[in-house]
Amino acid sequence: MWDDAELIEIIETFPAVADEALAAIQQDVANPLNLASFAAAAAFLGTDAAKQCIIQLQALDLLDAFGEALRARGVEIDGTAAGGGRINIEGMHHFLERAKTFRCRIEVDQRFAGSGCLVGPGLVLTAWHVVRRDGPGVVENPPPRVTVTLADGTTHDAAIPPSFESPCGADEWKSIAPRQDADVLNCHDVALLTLRRPAARHLGFVRMPPTAPPATSRMKLYLLDFPAGVDEGLGDGKTWKIRGVSVRLRHDVKTAGGSSGGACFNERFEFFGLHQGKAGEGKYGRFVPAYLFLDAVAGLIQNDISPIELWHLDGQSDRLVIGRDLFVRSVAEASKDITRVRGIRVKRTDSDDSGLGFSYRILDELLLRQGGAHLAVRVPVGDAVPDLMVDLTQRVEAAGLAVVEAPSPGGVDPVQAAPEAAARDRAARLALAVNEGAAKLGRTVWFFFDGPSGRMSDPTRLHLEGFVAACLTLPRIRLVIAGLETVRLAGLEFAAPDVTGGEGPAGLVVDYLTGFTRADLQDCLTRAAAELTQAVDPIVIGSQADIALQGLVQFNQRYATKDLGTVVDRLQPYLALLRTQGETP
Repeated sequence: MWDDAELIEIIETFPAVADEALAAIQQDVANPLNLASFAAAAAFLGTDAAKQCIIQLQALDLLDAFGEALRARGVEIDGTAAGGGRINIEGMHHFLERAKTFRCRIEVDQRFAGSGCLVGPGLVLTAWHVVRRDGPGVVENPPPRVTVTLADGTTHDAAIPPSFESPCGADEWKSIAPRQDADVLNCHDVALLTLRRPAARHLGFVRMPPTAPPATSRMKLYLLDFPAGVDEGLGDGKTWKIRGVSVRLRHDVKTAGGSSGGACFNERFEFFGLHQGKAGEGKYGRFVPAYLFLDAVAGLIQNDISPIELWHLDGQSDRLVIGRDLFVRSVAEASKDITRVRGIRVKRTDSDDSGLGFSYRILDELLLRQGGAHLAVRVPVGDAVPDLMVDLTQRVEAAGLAVVEAPSPGGVDPVQAAPEAAARDRAARLALAVNEGAAKLGRTVWFFFDGPSGRMSDPTRLHLEGFVAACLTLPRIRLVIAGLETVRLAGLEFAAPDVTGGEGPAGLVVDYLTGFTRADLQDCLTRAAAELTQAVDPIVIGSQADIALQGLVQFNQRYATKDLGTVVDRLQPYLALLRTQGETP
């Protein structure tokens, strides 16, 4: 009935409780056995005290009674506890829905090799040994071709070497479990793969906790894996210590070849490790706790989700982002839960409107990367919109957010109030309703107000001004105001997203559309070369920039936005070459 290894671990972990249980099952014994007596016998026999306890209790036919006595004292055994466990049904439902989309299969040289999970729109976490042909210390030349099959059935190439890697131990490569921490010193068996394209934006991904959850003995463990390449659902088990080893734990989920790299989650459905392999002989698996590597990959993951640099949209080389670093950085800052930057105000310096629409495409790309946590709602502003508040409500509800307007926050009677006060009050009530609806879903709504003409009626202007003023104080709403340069809006105007501090009045970063420079073009090409080939040649990049700019008119070293189409077309042969170089072993 009882697992000996499990009981030995309980005795070592809870010696006082074990002594109580021993006393309880020997109430009629004149000289009851206790852990001290077992320790003395073990010292004489050259064995372990806890193990000697189990041997003696088996001989006395008291093992079942001992187990029940432990359980009566609240110690969990074999996944149960006094009073029984409880599962968060809503949390489990939400987790299972997401888990269907973020787990994935890893193939090496067109053969199934293991499991993994999406941790960003273009990042996959798996075990290091899954993506290797040879063990630690061996340079693989040529490197293997690693592909990832996502939940939607699509297969995508991953860049090798990984963005981050920590090998397994030398003996672990030979399927020999470590006996002490020194056997796997600085060897965490983890690889963070970068997909050639951020192909998983529509699928969602595992949200890494800000700090790694504890991974100790007797914790609930859920495993997402593909044992033997087969989808057998969610693995459900328990964690246990490995004697003499603290940097690996064992678990009792049934696994098979191909489970390696599977993501492990605790009872709160937080990621807390990766399945690695078998824990020696027997039924137990072995996993690597997340606290060993989470800090090392956190920055890479955050930059994939909310990048401060972007050179293209949707993985397409004909959708280049040139000269828009301030906009990208500002979106990243405004995406934070606590920040004074509540969005961006995009202003033109000439009559070219193309930068306004492209701003929305950039925003959409950046929010898609955030895995559904942020929602973009585009709202046109101008003479063609008879009632901005009605139009805005319809657009929010069409995006899947329920809007139930709250009572007036200022106690304004819309019938008796002056038109200006009534309009601002109506806008504030709608902003509160949107914020409440977003909070219920755990999302942040971004309103992109698009007004290239700048023409609007007085009621529309009042509604816009009132809505923006209210949104600046609400935690679940962010704003992008594109155009509308003549409208006076509430809030501060920041020149950059990183000089605002953590406390104080909220506002918008102002991003002026002033064309682009040669340096902007070089930055874009440098990022492209680094991502596609992991190598950057400044001389070649400078030469390609000059070719792209040849014959174009510049003023004060700036080129007009209207020339970007020509520049992008001229760069296509070079970008195609970079892709070919990156895909060639």
